[in-house]
Amino acid sequence: MKTVLRFLAPWLVACAIMLPAHAGPGTASHAPEETDVVIVGAGLAGMTAAYRLRQAGLSVVVLEASDHLGGRMRSASYPEGVGAEAGLEEFWNNNPTIGLIEELGLQTEGAATAFSSFIHKGRFYPAVQDTNEAFVAATLGPREHARFKAWDKRMQGHYARLEDAWRRNAPVPADLARLQELSFADWLQRKSGLSPLAIALIRAETEPEYGTGADRISALDGIAEWHIFSGAGVGSRHIVGGNQKLAEALAARIGETAVRTGHQVTRIAQDVASGTVEVMALRTRDYAMQHFRARHVVTTMPLFRLHEVQVVPPLSPVIQQAIGTQSWGAYFTAHIVLDRKASRFWTRDGDPVLPILTGGPLGVIYGGHDLVEEPGHTLLNLLVTGDDAERFNARTGSLDDVRREIAAALDKLWPGIGKETRYMNFVRYHPRAIPAWPVGRSRYDAMSRAVREPQGRLYLAGDFTESSHSDGAAWSAIRVVRQICAREGKVAPRMMPEDQ
Repeated sequence: MKTVLRFLAPWLVACAIMLPAHAGPGTASHAPEETDVVIVGAGLAGMTAAYRLRQAGLSVVVLEASDHLGGRMRSASYPEGVGAEAGLEEFWNNNPTIGLIEELGLQTEGAATAFSSFIHKGRFYPAVQDTNEAFVAATLGPREHARFKAWDKRMQGHYARLEDAWRRNAPVPADLARLQELSFADWLQRKSGLSPLAIALIRAETEPEYGTGADRISALDGIAEWHIFSGAGVGSRHIVGGNQKLAEALAARIGETAVRTGHQVTRIAQDVASGTVEVMALRTRDYAMQHFRARHVVTTMPLFRLHEVQVVPPLSPVIQQAIGTQSWGAYFTAHIVLDRKASRFWTRDGDPVLPILTGGPLGVIYGGHDLVEEPGHTLLNLLVTGDDAERFNARTGSLDDVRREIAAALDKLWPGIGKETRYMNFVRYHPRAIPAWPVGRSRYDAMSRAVREPQGRLYLAGDFTESSHSDGAAWSAIRVVRQICAREGKVAPRMMPEDQ
């Protein structure tokens, strides 16, 4: 993942934004609480949708099962005066959230290039150049670089056609649709005309983005992911003070009473005759069942988690098929606190060569951030993906074994670094951390398009409906806000520069 991982002021609470659960008696109320829209999930999609719907003049209630607001927006701090992001949220410059961040008055900092240093067959290729093109040229050499540029130009054309279809929620052209039937890895090998090193570079850069192997996603999905690196590349932004500050700012504007943590939704039932939707939620602090009635319900939970909710009437067969055939990527995070002098291992000529894509159990090695002036420690943030993340996330495995494996891999990469390591802290994620689309599927196919259409008065949102990145969560929020406002006869708020 490409976000430059910067970090919290010391006074922020590590890894969570906590709001009190909705006050009330220990038993469920008989009369349902009425609101215009119930939103299930307080991640980026849910909080953005709630904020925009409030701007449109609609009342909202946001129900979040956990005690944390922001979903993957989590920022951690350590007593040694260092910190790092503990979540997976990232904001590429083409993400609609960038405009929202500016609207809320939050400051950002960023990286201009998308490529990272990488290791292939034991050789280190440092990304120390000022531009993506200079890095690719230095890595591949003049002749192969020319072939790479020609291939990338074709990719830009493919992506433009895909995006046009996606924005219209329309079928993609037939020649592109056929690319769903083979993997991204096979397509690169058979159709790109690139050298093994160039293909290795493409895979090294993209696989951390979707959290699994290029052999496990369709070529069409791989083309969609490549756009981050295409041409000059898409830079990324990070919120100064930690990405979770966005969740704090949104919560403040939505209103504390409208955002309920510790509320696990168990049932969503549409009443066609009355044009309303009944929502039942278990308040986890006292197991009192809460009852809500709304004209619209938006779910932002990962699609596969809809199987944990009673939906009445049931989701259509095509939606159920879409959920059952969607794939996923896996992530695992390790924060490693080291003595300050350890920074010599990842520094060249006074400049860090991080991030580094290792392609192994170390995953992507990012730097942490100093929270105080001249601390005596430093921090490395490892974002492990794919099969290694699956192993490390397994509750059947010991974290002591994980620590030993990571320590051994670090010492192999940088002999002697173990002497500088003080301790490690780990963050495990759900095995299906982010969405991916396997061979035979894509985010553009008929099933994905069906997911994005209203199911009566139920709307499915979140990144699992759109893409493998936080821009998917943002676009899904924009989509459902527009859909609901149209049905309510409301003018949708300005969410994009082109909105009037």
